[in-house]
Amino acid sequence: MELAELRGLIDTVDAQLFELFCERMRLVAAVGTAKSKLGLPINDDRREREICSHAVRLAGKELAPYAWQFCRALFTIAKEYQVQQSSANRQKRDTDDHNNS
Repeated sequence: MELAELRGLIDTVDAQLFELFCERMRLVAAVGTAKSKLGLPINDDRREREICSHAVRLAGKELAPYAWQFCRALFTIAKEYQVQQSSANRQKRDTDDHNNS
């Protein structure tokens, strides 16, 4: 394959990845809301380890360290987003409570 063709294939995969990333982030926000309502912390180290270990197994030996890094990066981004969403939701509730008083 030629370089341009390979890059075109990567562009296609990237578009799919970003669509999935956006869907994942929407789900992350919903999980954050559910955790908040249940009084649960954002961090769930056991679940993160399980998911990253599964990703490493799927990736195979050659890509395992990169799969681990990718997975950890996803969790870091997700937790940052959950914190931001939680803060925004808390601020909105406070504003609504103040306006309804």
